[in-house]
Amino acid sequence: MPVVDTALGRLRGHRRDDAVVFEGIPYATARRFATPGSPAGWSGVRDATAPGPAAPQPRRAAALFTHGELPGTDEQCLSLNVFTPDLEGQRPVLVWLHGGGFVIGHAGASLYRGEKLAAAADCVVVTVNYRLGSLGWLAHPELASAPEAPAANWGLLDQIEALRWVRDNIAAFGGDPEQVVLAGQSAGALCAIDLLVAPRASGLFRRAIIQSAPLADLAQPAAVGVRWAEALSSAAEGAGAFDARRLRDLDAERIVALHEELLEQPEFRGTRGGALPTVDPGSLPVSPIDLPWGSPEVDVLVGHTAQEGTFFFRSPWRPSPPADRIPGIVAHLCETDDPDAVIGAQREHAIAAGAPHDPLSLLVDIATRVMVAEPLSAWALARAAAASPRGAVYRYRVDHPGAGAELGATHTVEVPLIFGSWDDGGPGERLAGHAPGALEVSGALVTAWSAFMRDGSPGWAPERPDEPARTIGVFGGAATFAIESEDAALTRRQQDLCTQFRV
Repeated sequence: MPVVDTALGRLRGHRRDDAVVFEGIPYATARRFATPGSPAGWSGVRDATAPGPAAPQPRRAAALFTHGELPGTDEQCLSLNVFTPDLEGQRPVLVWLHGGGFVIGHAGASLYRGEKLAAAADCVVVTVNYRLGSLGWLAHPELASAPEAPAANWGLLDQIEALRWVRDNIAAFGGDPEQVVLAGQSAGALCAIDLLVAPRASGLFRRAIIQSAPLADLAQPAAVGVRWAEALSSAAEGAGAFDARRLRDLDAERIVALHEELLEQPEFRGTRGGALPTVDPGSLPVSPIDLPWGSPEVDVLVGHTAQEGTFFFRSPWRPSPPADRIPGIVAHLCETDDPDAVIGAQREHAIAAGAPHDPLSLLVDIATRVMVAEPLSAWALARAAAASPRGAVYRYRVDHPGAGAELGATHTVEVPLIFGSWDDGGPGERLAGHAPGALEVSGALVTAWSAFMRDGSPGWAPERPDEPARTIGVFGGAATFAIESEDAALTRRQQDLCTQFRV
């Protein structure tokens, strides 16, 4: 059994496939609505052969589909898992932040078992648990322990502690602390973007991989976080002003239940409530929307999938909206008083392309554009336009329809392809293993990600505002990279967003 020495004590791992694996390693202690604390060291050799508990979270159907059965949960959830080809050497380190809308997910899920990626890319993979829901993201000025101390973003502060742990310990696992790549998908990608502008994270990673980040949820204003915190306090008390002490004394599972109950109230229905990063002087002083060029020395690989919207509106865990509700959803998504015009334009585009143009398909296409593709591309282009000579921006799109006929190249499809879990018989296969070419696309993704981790380039030229993204899919029976000509010109919405990003 392999044993390593860390700053806190010795760890015993195990071998799995072609990697050495250490699981459930404590990197910090969770303190309710406070910055994480330092874990205690130990004597002897600590067993690290099983993942630690997941963060307290609700049991949602989407989580079952993407992460499988929920394991045991505990508020003391701040652990990480390390996968390495060998304990000797100095390999690039991929630090992975899981997705799940800031409310669900855990680093021990089969989707993120990193031994195949570690072996294929010859890198060290680190997967991180962080606090979720209101326990991880509740924001209110009264939560600050001192003037200018953090009053929000506890999950983000957890991730920073994990990066510090990597800096201080990863050499013992065959990793190079000077070659840390921060990567995440969905909520994890949003956290990675936030960490580009979080002062406490400065210098802790050299590159970033941003996968399918829905930028509308990037960082909410402080007033929105306060409104949720006061509603949660009121629900816990039955009435009265915000009471931080009362919330700190509540059982963690009660906080989770109250969070879910509040989401059913008209004021918060259809939102993430308090489960979002919040602009906060002590932890996230500026939204990345206002500073897309934060940490300009960091190379960035950023992209999305071709059919993000199926995950949200054509999924097997929730009924698809009826046709008469679709205009209202489009009005909300696009912030428009004329949803019929948006739907009509999308219909014309679909007909011209020979694509399905029923109401639900049009909604899916619109959602893909306005929730992820266009704002994320605009953010990437804004960063590229202001890039330092020290950092570069690379864009991509994954077109592989691995989730089957209904979901296609859906939100999260690329994750099991990168981790090699697309044929696991569980969540990974559901998301990515139901179309020919999965092995080839997986190989292409791992090759690109590995090159980016090692050399700062995935194998194509860095981004320029007047060029399209690369696409990754199966063309002519083989996984290749190609340029989609229809992406060559920015849409009007992208132009508007670039203006918003001050390009």
